[in-house]
Amino acid sequence: MITDLENETPKVPVKPIPAATVISLRDSPTGIEVLMVQRTKKADFAGGALLFPGGKVDDSDYEIIKSDCCSLTDAIPDNLRAIRIAGVREMFEEAGLLFARALGEDKVINEDRAEQINNKYRTDLLSQKITFHDIVTTESLIVASDLLVPFAHWITPITGRKRFDTHFLVAKTPNGHIASHDGSETLDTIWIDPLSAIKEAEEGKRRVVFPTRMNLKKVSESKTAKAAIERARETPIVTVLPEVRDINGGRHLKIPIEAGYGISEINVDYAASDQPPPSKDN
Repeated sequence: MITDLENETPKVPVKPIPAATVISLRDSPTGIEVLMVQRTKKADFAGGALLFPGGKVDDSDYEIIKSDCCSLTDAIPDNLRAIRIAGVREMFEEAGLLFARALGEDKVINEDRAEQINNKYRTDLLSQKITFHDIVTTESLIVASDLLVPFAHWITPITGRKRFDTHFLVAKTPNGHIASHDGSETLDTIWIDPLSAIKEAEEGKRRVVFPTRMNLKKVSESKTAKAAIERARETPIVTVLPEVRDINGGRHLKIPIEAGYGISEINVDYAASDQPPPSKDN
């Protein structure tokens, strides 16, 4: 997840924390829908905002790599494998969806087994009585991290007090799996089409932070979950490290036009607000 653009720091940049956030998709009769969670107002980051499930990488994610319980091979560096494992773990913690396979199986576990694992372990996981690694090894699972495809990469501006190096991942939700909020960090889970989420933010009905809005817009350009994932596989990731600059007496945020968001520069006040930003000629 990305820190608030209004937070500014001292002169020495804070080291960004590796994190993952997952854009989980499904198809509906009216088009593509994305799973989003409603954060509690007391949350350390983006209190009350509507976000994709996600969070920082932790030690348990590396334990899964060491135990060879990850579907990605060592052809991918450990830090990038840990990112995708963190995405799977955060989806389970915050939204109750479990991207995992039984050992030796090709298909993701079915909804009945996912619900059984959820009921048995999720509360203890959230209270830190156990780790995600404990669940995976006890239940003889393989984390299906290959199903989470890199979609975008955002790093909090160097002026941020709390910085994240966030990898956005896109995936198709396992058939039949039911999303549910955790009752702690998240108060609700909703399925919503991306443009509706942006529209509700514009109307003041929801709080949606800038990087989330930008990635909602980007994923809305695909008509189906399959198309969004195929596009992500085929499109090189361009890192977005927003730069804040003073231009003609105003503060502007600059991002790479090559990142595929259709803008390269916007007013900081709009980026820091919950309103969709006006674009500037590139």
